[in-house]
Amino acid sequence: MPCVEETDQLVQLIDKKHEVLTQLLTLSQYQLRLAGHSDYIDDLMRVLAAKQTLIERLTYIDRTMDPFRQQNPETRVWRSASERTQCSQKAQQCEVLLTELKEIEQKSTEVVATHRDEISRMLQETHASADSASAYNDMNVPTSRGFDLTAE
Repeated sequence: MPCVEETDQLVQLIDKKHEVLTQLLTLSQYQLRLAGHSDYIDDLMRVLAAKQTLIERLTYIDRTMDPFRQQNPETRVWRSASERTQCSQKAQQCEVLLTELKEIEQKSTEVVATHRDEISRMLQETHASADSASAYNDMNVPTSRGFDLTAE
């Protein structure tokens, strides 16, 4: 049977999870603003690195919570009913944050893909123009010899 200390640990883990998800949401929103701009690649890479660190922390927290998933919630010992309610609300907020994160990640992926496709299209146009110019320069256009084209 769970004791109050175990429940306290669960409360702390949910608080940490909420904190990390909030930070991830902030970084993901920033990532979305940077995603379509080539000028901010360095900033985008820093955001992605920071997100990776937070994702690793979130994974660790989630693994630490695994034993609590095996417990019957009704057998947990709470310090108070209000603490149980607050913990439940925070856990629900975590689910909302996760949903928001998934939506923002999807949007970021779409923006990056669109930007990638635009760059690819521009490169193809540039190559086509370069090929045309090269072909024009390679043409053996006969030069006029033996005619005086100057006006007198």
